[in-house]
Amino acid sequence: MTDLVLPPGAAGASPDSARRGELVRTLAQARRQGRQVQGVEAIYAIDDEEQAFRLMLDVALAVGWERQGWKIAATNRMLQRKLRTQGPVCGATFRRFHQRAPAVLRRDELLDPVIECEFFFKLGKPLPPRARVYGEDEVAEAIGAVHAGIEVAECRYPRKALPAAWYVYADGFASGRYIHGPAISDWRARLDQGIDVTLWRNGQRLGRGSSNDVMGHPLRSVHWLANRLRAAGVPLRAGDVISSGSCNILAAARAGDRYMADFGGVGSVVLDMV
Repeated sequence: MTDLVLPPGAAGASPDSARRGELVRTLAQARRQGRQVQGVEAIYAIDDEEQAFRLMLDVALAVGWERQGWKIAATNRMLQRKLRTQGPVCGATFRRFHQRAPAVLRRDELLDPVIECEFFFKLGKPLPPRARVYGEDEVAEAIGAVHAGIEVAECRYPRKALPAAWYVYADGFASGRYIHGPAISDWRARLDQGIDVTLWRNGQRLGRGSSNDVMGHPLRSVHWLANRLRAAGVPLRAGDVISSGSCNILAAARAGDRYMADFGGVGSVVLDMV
């Protein structure tokens, strides 16, 4: 992933840089091999969110895959409590794991997969690093299209043996697979009104949520990301896809099931798990 440019000092040396490098290599290798790891807290101590964020950038670079964009998580208080964070978090996503609906995924190739209903924002213009904070209207003007979507979140740690939250951040906060559904025409007006979302499994309703569950409006999560990356010296590029964060619907994926995310008045996203 040669397009992710880190600012000076992002991977700078420290007294325990060798142990830090070992953690980066461990997480990058686990992602490339599609496996889970344990014992990472003994490799290197992550003290705070900023360290976790910088490690996430380094792991994404070390994986060596072409990046497609970014995911956002923990976009409301309920999810922040569940994910053990104080605010929103983000992770890099990779082109090889983005596809159009309807989609088919193999359950045995996934790591504790969780189905989430989200909105995918595709940038038509770049948002490069700069000193001045980006306004919400500036971010909106850079968006070329918005799609309904499903994220299939995956974690490189076993669900029953999760380390501290900052290690999950270093892993990209469960960055996984992304299923792109229909485009939302006049997207800003539709999201201003709010879009109801329902997740179905084999015709039975699993959960209901709304676009308003994502920071009150999904554009706000993209605005947050633009300024988080701006402050870190990391560009958002034209063509980047940003997954907004969950509409308060999370469901463990099971083999043999069909999942349908219905975005009221927009359309649906279908995923078969085999």
